[in-house]
Amino acid sequence: MLNIPGRPVRTCEGTARRDFLRIGGAGLLGLNLPEFLSWKASAAATRVENPSRAFGGAKSVIMLFLQGGPSHIDIWDPKPDAPSNVRGEFKPIRTKVPGISVSETMPMLADQMDKITLIRSMSYTP
Repeated sequence: MLNIPGRPVRTCEGTARRDFLRIGGAGLLGLNLPEFLSWKASAAATRVENPSRAFGGAKSVIMLFLQGGPSHIDIWDPKPDAPSNVRGEFKPIRTKVPGISVSETMPMLADQMDKITLIRSMSYTP
């Protein structure tokens, strides 16, 4: 039986399913360890010299999750050509990025959109 420090040890109850899965997982980790280490070594060898030009070189990430806040259509994704029951009450304004518009409530953000990545494809299910 695999004993992780801090957990109670059962002596006469036999092996539980969790113990079996824990032992099996440790065994699989041991079998795959050399391959995992070779992946890590090859990833280190192919690292880009200038990290500012590499994929994922963002200095910071801000995720705005406005549950109970304004609708995304009212702020980030205005739909001026949609029917009146779908589009928001605010008018869209142009940004520095062609094809992207934001709500008229955020004119200063519209000036900075060339420094922002806007992801409109995320979803949430409670």
